[in-house]
Amino acid sequence: MIPNQIALDFGAFMLDAVLFDTAVANSFAQHLPYNVRLLQWGSELYGATGKDLGEEHPVTQIPSGGIAYTNKGNYVCIFFGQTPAWAVEHIGQILNDQWKTLVEDPSQESVVIRLKK
Repeated sequence: MIPNQIALDFGAFMLDAVLFDTAVANSFAQHLPYNVRLLQWGSELYGATGKDLGEEHPVTQIPSGGIAYTNKGNYVCIFFGQTPAWAVEHIGQILNDQWKTLVEDPSQESVVIRLKK
């Protein structure tokens, strides 16, 4: 079993999250940590992981605080109000309402995603 608690470290603040028990999420976890340069699209931050983790069960709706992966570009996506441009793998969730920090300060340039210590 792969540990499912992760941290999203934006430098100025950190968000706690969990990864789901799916094949794509487990593959994502096996390659931790990631240092991702971020782009913003509406209420979503995304960036390339450099890893093709495949596809399992892509969905078209991700809740706020959702963490997703798409093999179209090998992107990790962090949602805080945006609807995906295409179906993505919902691989995890930011805990509680911590994602609201991104609503207040969405202009993040990078994130380190790692196992929570």
